[in-house]
Amino acid sequence: MSNARLVVASYIALGVTARRGPTTSYDLKRYVAESIGYFWQIPHAQLYAEPQRLEDLGLLRSRSEDGGRRRRFFEITDAGREALAAWLADPSTDAPELRDTGLLKLHFGALATPGDVRALGERQREVREERLQRFLEFEAEYDGRPGQEHQLVTLRLGQAYERMFAAFWQQVADSAEDLADGRVASIEMRFLTDGEDGG
Repeated sequence: MSNARLVVASYIALGVTARRGPTTSYDLKRYVAESIGYFWQIPHAQLYAEPQRLEDLGLLRSRSEDGGRRRRFFEITDAGREALAAWLADPSTDAPELRDTGLLKLHFGALATPGDVRALGERQREVREERLQRFLEFEAEYDGRPGQEHQLVTLRLGQAYERMFAAFWQQVADSAEDLADGRVASIEMRFLTDGEDGG
């Protein structure tokens, strides 16, 4: 089995089934939406199709309920565990990619009015604060549960990231006139710690 045929969605499906045990395609989609989807978006159609593809490759196996909703549950095979372990053991990754429509609009901000830039900054700050609140709720749900340590560490980085971006966008909103006049000194790039206020 060549790992060249595996993509990120493959490893997500393998990892989720390895953690959860028997998993339906719907369970996979829901798990991603409530966790991984906050930092790695995968189209729902791909998540639904990937388990069958992995079964065809011998990395998952499935069984269907005899009655009821006749749901189809996927489980990881030994070959699937080997492929997942090899991927996890490889420390190399692709270069990080930041795809943020707000930053794209800000890049072209000289073509907008200061009011538009201010509104963009204020709305993006709200979005970041909403995401931060959700991440704090996740932490309250998972903190203290055994086996959640790695997810919590990932979550805490997400919180720091959202705090930093909330502060950045507030500065953009507050400095919209300065930016229009060619002054950027009022935008201070600073990385916030958990103890600092991101608003």
